[in-house]
Amino acid sequence: MEPYLPMNLRIAVVFAALAFAVTACTSYSDVQPGYQEHLDSRDDYEQSEEALAAEGDYYADQQLAEDFAASGWRCFWDPTMNDDWHDDYQCSDGVNYDRPYLIPDDSFVERWELDAAAADYEAILNQ
Repeated sequence: MEPYLPMNLRIAVVFAALAFAVTACTSYSDVQPGYQEHLDSRDDYEQSEEALAAEGDYYADQQLAEDFAASGWRCFWDPTMNDDWHDDYQCSDGVNYDRPYLIPDDSFVERWELDAAAADYEAILNQ
């Protein structure tokens, strides 16, 4: 036996569901005048942004190389994910790369020890 709903309640539920369905199908562009023109102009904008981004990446890479060359060697944290913290620093002068094996005689190395050893190694490379 199905639960009994009065006819007025059934009609109200059907109209509410229909109103919800119609409202859900309305898009933002239907409500906002001029929105489609905004979207059309944005397509051109995104294309020019892609070109600018590619050009910006090119110049950023050049600037990074020039910064490295001007300042000498830099050592930076670059984990190798090989469960050996001794080689988790990489050094570069913008052209050449070196991955030193820091504090080889210590079986357990903490991050602050590696930071200090990398700073010392960087100072040696820049002499």
